[in-house]
Amino acid sequence: MDHGELFERINKLTERDIRVLEHTVNGLEGMKDNKYPFLGNFLQIAMEEREVAERFLCSMPIRPDLLNPYRIVYGGITATLADMAMGWMLETHIEGKDKFVTIDMNVNYHNPGIGKMLYASAWVTNQAKEIWQAACEIRNDRGSLIVTASATFLQLVRNKKLPGS
Repeated sequence: MDHGELFERINKLTERDIRVLEHTVNGLEGMKDNKYPFLGNFLQIAMEEREVAERFLCSMPIRPDLLNPYRIVYGGITATLADMAMGWMLETHIEGKDKFVTIDMNVNYHNPGIGKMLYASAWVTNQAKEIWQAACEIRNDRGSLIVTASATFLQLVRNKKLPGS
């Protein structure tokens, strides 16, 4: 699709669709500014001040485009928030260029994702060499528990010296 075709399609969008498109553009631009992945920028996930030193806290606004037909946040969106919160939290525990990938995750849904904001609190539950385990609670701005999650992550060690080198 060329620019002309894209602009023609954009001109036919509703105001609501334009807001979603704006979030998409902001997500793409955010990647250049903050080096955070597109999805985190698109969902507007932001780090919050920690209330407890051992816990990482981030937030995400609840927007109409993130709601399912029942007018609650899609379960996959809250699972994504939990995964990203735990991964981001783990990156605050290390220095250098290492990264983390999720190798297993369990999500429990407790209440519908409703309100204006979701807050994810994440913490380390165990660490053994390059295997880290973490947990996360997601609450809404009313304090209701929405999701609990636990996950296992693999630390991708960059620039690790190989034996004999």
